[in-house]
Amino acid sequence: MCARILQQCESLHGGRENLALVLGVHPQHLALWISAKSGPPREIFEKAVEIILNEHERRAKLEEEAPRRRRSDRL
Repeated sequence: MCARILQQCESLHGGRENLALVLGVHPQHLALWISAKSGPPREIFEKAVEIILNEHERRAKLEEEAPRRRRSDRL
């Protein structure tokens, strides 16, 4: 589960190097965690979960702000 969350964060931040900078960890440690060879410290896991939650909130806000289409507009 930790590895999958970190993989999603890696995608959101444009790669492993960028995510390592955001999390404040060495890229080699991040590589171990993403490959599920070991687990990250709790603090790093919590930061990763926060990244995912922030992205979810960002997308939800965009959906709220998007103009609603009426059925008649779809024809």
